[in-house]
Amino acid sequence: MNLAVDVGGSSIKFAVIDENNKIIYRHSKETPDNSKNKITTLILEVAKEIRKDYDFKKIGIATAGVVDIEKTEIISASYTIKDYIGTNFKKEIGEKLNCDIFVDNDVNSALRGEIFCGSCMGLNEVFCVALGTGIGGAYYKDDIVTGSNYAFGELGRTLLYKNSEKTYEQVASTIAFGKKIEEELQEKISVKEFFDKCKNNDEKSKKILNSWLDDLAFGLVNMMLILDPKYVVIGGAISKQGDYIIDLISKRVKKLMPIKTNKTKFLAASLDNDAALFGAISKF
Repeated sequence: MNLAVDVGGSSIKFAVIDENNKIIYRHSKETPDNSKNKITTLILEVAKEIRKDYDFKKIGIATAGVVDIEKTEIISASYTIKDYIGTNFKKEIGEKLNCDIFVDNDVNSALRGEIFCGSCMGLNEVFCVALGTGIGGAYYKDDIVTGSNYAFGELGRTLLYKNSEKTYEQVASTIAFGKKIEEELQEKISVKEFFDKCKNNDEKSKKILNSWLDDLAFGLVNMMLILDPKYVVIGGAISKQGDYIIDLISKRVKKLMPIKTNKTKFLAASLDNDAALFGAISKF
């Protein structure tokens, strides 16, 4: 059995996964302020406790940030996790537990998970778009493409226009979408409630949705013109809208796509919050 860990800005999820790829134990902790209480110290402490009942041999870690997978080290990180750059998981966890360890970016791991046992099993040339606080990207072609600087697929950080101060994720992430909904509807509603309004043909809600779809499709088309993937899988909470949102995204992309012969197929991720956990141990 293996231990999977998913490090996010707000929580750290743990899962023991058996030889049949079933999660047999779950645990979670609030992500500490890394500048005061190191994330690796917390993972080490929890892993030791879990090992008392589950004799795992290997640890797979999915984490926010850019990861040098050879060194198992964070080489770039956003403001959400302080003082994270330089964190070395092999030295700070693997060697102390005498465990093999594999570490990769969380979106790369989520795509690995979908390839391993989710909606992308058996597929190749797949680009994953994870919509959340930001927009994460990952590309699978025979294996995850990491790039020479381990930052391949950082779609959310792409720039929109020469003089724009905003990145793609600042206008097209689901957080940006949520703010747009609140500002224009002048009420706090859940994502599900908003989509219910759209499905019931509420004109104001549909106008907001179409505006966001335009922003989202803009970045997707640019990515597709460069990579020309066979599949694009949409992850994040919005993927729970299933065929409804996938059809809308696909139609909006096709409308904007200048190459009308493009046949890229859009899919919804199926593993929800477990995708990165399964992806973290998929290399073992």
